[in-house]
This record gives sequence, structure tokens and C-alpha cells, in this order.
Amino acid sequence: MLQLRKVPSHLYIRKFCKNAAEKKYDVIVVGGGHAGTEACSASARCGAKTLLITHKKSTVGEMSCNPSFGGIGKGHLMREVDALDGLCGRICDMSGVHYKILNRKKGPAVWGYRAQIDRNLYKKNLQEELFQTENLNVMEGTVEDLILQDSTSEQNGQAAQTIGIILGDGRRIFCNSVVLTTGTFLRGSINIGLDVRPAGRMNDAPAIGLAKTLENLGFSIGRLKTGTPPRLDKNTIDFSVCLKQTPDNPPSPFSFINDSVWIKSSDQLNCHITYTTPEVEKLIRDTIHLNRHVQEEVNGPRYCPSVESKVMRFSGRSHQVWLEPEGLESGLIYPQGLSCTMPPEYQQKLINLIPGLQHCEVVTPGYGVEYDYIDPRELNPHLETHKIRGLFFAGQINGTTGYEEAAAQGILSGINAAANAKQQDGLKIDRTEAYIGVLTDDLTTQGTSEPYRMFTSRAEFRLLLRPDNADLRLTEKGYRAGCVSTERYNKYLQVREAIKSGLDLLREDVRSIKKWSTLLGLPESKGQMLKSALEVLGFANWNITMEHLAKVDPVYRNIATNESMASRLKIEAMYARSVAAISDELDAVRRDQGLFIPKDMDYYSPSINISNEVREKLSQARPDTIAAASRVQGITPAALVLLLRHVKRHNQNYAYLP
Repeated sequence: MLQLRKVPSHLYIRKFCKNAAEKKYDVIVVGGGHAGTEACSASARCGAKTLLITHKKSTVGEMSCNPSFGGIGKGHLMREVDALDGLCGRICDMSGVHYKILNRKKGPAVWGYRAQIDRNLYKKNLQEELFQTENLNVMEGTVEDLILQDSTSEQNGQAAQTIGIILGDGRRIFCNSVVLTTGTFLRGSINIGLDVRPAGRMNDAPAIGLAKTLENLGFSIGRLKTGTPPRLDKNTIDFSVCLKQTPDNPPSPFSFINDSVWIKSSDQLNCHITYTTPEVEKLIRDTIHLNRHVQEEVNGPRYCPSVESKVMRFSGRSHQVWLEPEGLESGLIYPQGLSCTMPPEYQQKLINLIPGLQHCEVVTPGYGVEYDYIDPRELNPHLETHKIRGLFFAGQINGTTGYEEAAAQGILSGINAAANAKQQDGLKIDRTEAYIGVLTDDLTTQGTSEPYRMFTSRAEFRLLLRPDNADLRLTEKGYRAGCVSTERYNKYLQVREAIKSGLDLLREDVRSIKKWSTLLGLPESKGQMLKSALEVLGFANWNITMEHLAKVDPVYRNIATNESMASRLKIEAMYARSVAAISDELDAVRRDQGLFIPKDMDYYSPSINISNEVREKLSQARPDTIAAASRVQGITPAALVLLLRHVKRHNQNYAYLP
């Protein structure tokens, strides 16, 4: 019989399975938010028998905070999730009420796909698809504990593996992999004014038992906070004094398989902008002693802080407030930028001090949430824990914020949980391949002390990682991993071939600058330098489109009439020179990232002449490669050289990623 390491006595530890049939599921996903729904759907698509456990089936897919998806950086994540056949992009195309691409004045590499979403439609459409997914069962319940067994091996260095969960009513359900997507529920508490109540979100109980389990297993646990604004009665707002924000016409879909969204352009709803006033700042300062959430020494979101935090940090400024509709039939408005946790009566006063909201009525007050999270350096790039085999974390439990970050982690963890259950190689996405790779690499190597949010500035190769080419970067990789349907893959192959053929056609059409300027009706040029149609299409100053080229040569007419293909080829042309220029740098980074560090590396070995501080950081981060080690905060170039020498000297069979 296997001997177990010492573990906390409250855990139910199963030393062996008498009967393999006791393992009822391949994968169990805990939590029905955006990470959980993507995780269970991905696992099921990979062919794993999957169970989703949630407090309430009725809240699966709930948009518990803002009624929107996407944005700058976040929109990139959504396109990548969609390229892997995920849910959120397609469901947004079926549920949006206001679609807009942000950052239009900048290049397409940093465009931000974004949409206001009808809350009820999103949840309805997602549940209809999810609840009919093959290989997936959904169960209501609370998970109180994990079932573990000893699995000590030199290969993985993990002392235990997950083989199931224990529900609040004592039932045990067995599996090969568990994905925890608990959001803000781990020891969650809600703050309004000085009132504190235990809850993961309003009207939902927190997860106490599971939080104790993770703590007793020795995971490094921190505390974070976030908040939500009050909801406003739309009929009591004077929109005439606010700045109107109109949607795109026509709207652009999130999903690569859609050519359009569900709603007509003319039926989309407008958003509006207003601003805080000096009176708002005075009220916040006068009531700060009644606001426990703001005074609590727990880190909150840096990039979408509460209005109280903005006032305390940036005195004397006016702050923007977006008035966002919650749906076609909803009478509620979500005031983005007014997250607050002061007592409800003062929230009402604050609202009435803002232009356009002088007579506005608060329907439900804003509130703050504090919750436990796990240091994401406890995870490997597959989002599996270093300590326990088959245990995966995704979403806010890893210290992130946002639906999109949660969905990205959810789909990756679901794919890898299924692979683990079937004893197959998992899916690793490199930071040079996708924003999902940037996200996971940042989290697992650097950790976070505040809710992590994705920005385009976090990606070193953002000219390559564009929203328009996410399918070219990820769909084939996802298909090989088993999470992309044959139908989507076949459509991807058609698109890829069309792009290749179009690029070849453009490269082969070479003429002099003088000839091009004459054909395209541009200012006369006597230059005889030869340029391809691809180069001409990419000239920023000329602003040439496929339609212009089609007038020059009928060979381009079929492309020009395909709006989506014409747009993609235009973007490829715009970035062709830049992409070629950084290709050598990219290859160098990938070679560096390819050198594996043994999973059982002893960073405290005397043969590695590094400081104790560096030893501690590397031991905690457990980077997979030398490049991953280079991004661990505080690791010096000298330490990396010593580590590299050690890996090559003491591992005769050292290897690089293919």
C-alpha cells in the first residue's frame, strides 16, 4: 500500500481505488461563472465525461458585474477563446445590444472588440447551449472538500493527486481532474458602508469549507477586493445633458464563424457619458469614515477602482461615468466608473450630484466584495497546481479580474484537465503565440498582488498577436488538442487557404511606383522602384484598399467583394514589414523559451551559486523554462546564466521545446 505524506486530518484521503468504476467522471468543474462554463464546455468538447457543480443552475453564466464583454486587451482574449471554439464570443454575438471596436484611431493590432450585452439574453443563450452539451452534466451543490490519494513520483514531483470531491451533504463524487473556478466565493464577504455579511456575491453563500481545505493543504492564500456600482432606474435619467455614444454601423462580430451579429444596426442601443462633480468628491470625503471597504487594507483593482478610491487618490479631478443599458427589455442602467461601497442613503445622494442623474433613483446599491485567492505561482502553465496532480485553478481564484480573463483561463484549464484525465499531453500556449499565453505566463511566473487585468501593453509581440489573426494562431493547435470541432476546423482551413492565396496573388503582382501611381490615380511619381501589390496595399500614406486594386485589375474582384477577406488582407499588408523585421527576435525568444527546467529542480542545491532570495523565488514559481524563469520578478541576468549552466551540466538529457 502506498504511504501517504502527512496531510491535514480533516481531509478525506483515499489510499487507493478498489474499483476503477468508482471514478464517475473524468473532470469535475466547480463554479458556473465565465471560467467554469468555458472549462466544462472545453473539457466536454475534448471528449471527457464532465460534471459542472454550481450553487444554482439558474445563475450559470450570470454576468454578475458589468453588462459588457471585451475592450482593449480583453477583446483579444475573447477572439482567442473563440479561436479555440469557446463559448463567450459566439454567445455575445447572439446577445449584444451595442457593438463597438475601441481604439479605431490606432492600428488594428490594438483594436478592442467590445459589446454591451443583454444580461438575460446572454445567460439564456449560454445555458441553452451548455445544458445540451454532449459529455456534460450539471449539478447543484456546494463543494466542501477534496478527495486525494498519494501519487509521489520522481516524474511529476507532486505528492498527491485529486481523485474527487466531497459535497456539503456528504456525497463523494470521484474523478481524475478537478477545476476550481470559485470566483469571489472563497471566504467571500460583502461590504456596504460598515455592514459586513458573508457572501460570494449578493444573495449567494460563500465557500468556507473549500477555502479551509486549500489553506490546510499549504497553498499560499491572499486576500483581494472588488466592487460593483449601484443600478439605476433608466426612466429617471435625463440623457439629454449627457454625451451620447453610438454603436458601430455595421457591428463587428466577436466570433470567427459569424459574418454578422443577431441584432440589426438600427436596433442597437446607445450608451451615454457623464462626469462626477466637486460635490461628489466632498460627499465621499465627508463619509469615508462610514466606508469599511475603502479603509480595509486589502488590495483592490488598480485599473477599475471604486469612485471613492479615485477621489482619494486623485483629488480635484472629474471622473468619467458611462451609463450602460443592461438589456433591451431592462429598465436598469449600469453606471460604469461609479463602483462604490458607502451606505445606501449616501449612494443615493452621490448619484443625484451628477449631471443627468439629479432626479435618478437607485434601484439596488453598490457593494464591495472581499475574497480569498491563491497565489497563481502555485500553478504551472497548464494551470495545474504544483502541489496536487489533477487539480486546476481558473478565474478570480488566481487573482485576476474580468469576464474575459476568466474565460481565457477557463478554456485552458478545461482542455488540460481533460488531457490529464485521459493521460494525454496538455495544451500549453506560449506568450509569443497569444494573449492567453501572456496571461498565464505573467500569473504563473510573477504572481499578482492586485486583481490582474489584461492590456495590449503586456504583450511583447502585439503586432503579431492581433485580434484579426487569432484563428491563424490558435485554431489548428486547438483542433490537435481536441477542443475545436471538425466543422470549425474545416472552415478555418478554407479561410487560411484563401488568405494564403490572396497574399501570394498580391506578392506576385509587381509594378513600378510610377505605374502604380498612374493606375490608382495617385499624385504623379517618376519612381521606377518595383513594388508588389502587397506593399502598395500596406502603404499607410496611400490608404489603398482591395476595392482600389480591383479597379486596376479584375483578378482582385472576388476578394474585394468579400468584405471580411478584403479586411484581413489589408491588415496583413499593413503589418507585413513589421512582422518580418521582428521575426528574428521572435525566433530567438522562442529558442530561449524552449529550454526545459526539470520539474524536480532543487533550487536550494549548493551547486547553484545563487542567492537565497533567488532560490526562494524560483522555488515558489517553479518555471518550466529558462525564459519563464527570466520573467520571475527579481531574477537577475547573472542568476539566469548560473541556472542555465546548472541545467545543462547536471541534466545530460536536457531538451528544448520543439
